[in-house]
Amino acid sequence: MTRLSLPLALTLTLGLPTGAMALDRDQAIALGTTESRTWCAGEGGTLDLQDVSATAVDLTGDGSADDWIVVENSVFCGPDLGYLGGSGGVMLHAIVADKVQSWLGGAWVVQDVAFTVEGETLPPTRVLLLGLHGSSCNSYGAAPCMLALTWDGERLINYQDFIPDEDSPQE
Repeated sequence: MTRLSLPLALTLTLGLPTGAMALDRDQAIALGTTESRTWCAGEGGTLDLQDVSATAVDLTGDGSADDWIVVENSVFCGPDLGYLGGSGGVMLHAIVADKVQSWLGGAWVVQDVAFTVEGETLPPTRVLLLGLHGSSCNSYGAAPCMLALTWDGERLINYQDFIPDEDSPQE
């Protein structure tokens, strides 16, 4: 399916004015599904958002659930192109103010994680944990694969995994 050939992590910044007020559910869905609607229209179809979920969350750790997770469950590009998504997951969008970051995934959870270093517990960090298709972790489809993201003040960031190339010298 053409839709699944999109890069795993797309980062889009879409035009809300700086300092924009918090989005409501319908605005979050409209903003989160912009890419899919544009793609579907470009293919001559119309996007049917049959079962899109939108959940208000606090992704930044500021104590306010004014951010959104939008998941494109059962999104259909009709009349002829079919459902967007498959065994690799569906498009999942994290929205903070005017920033939309998107992944092809499945499950998600937001959790505060506090680390202890040399006996001292550090302040907790807000983490968005995504369950991805195993191929995203250089494994097979059903293999456990997680992506942990944290807010850096401007965007959700993650650690880039280090997987040595086959040609790299081994220790």
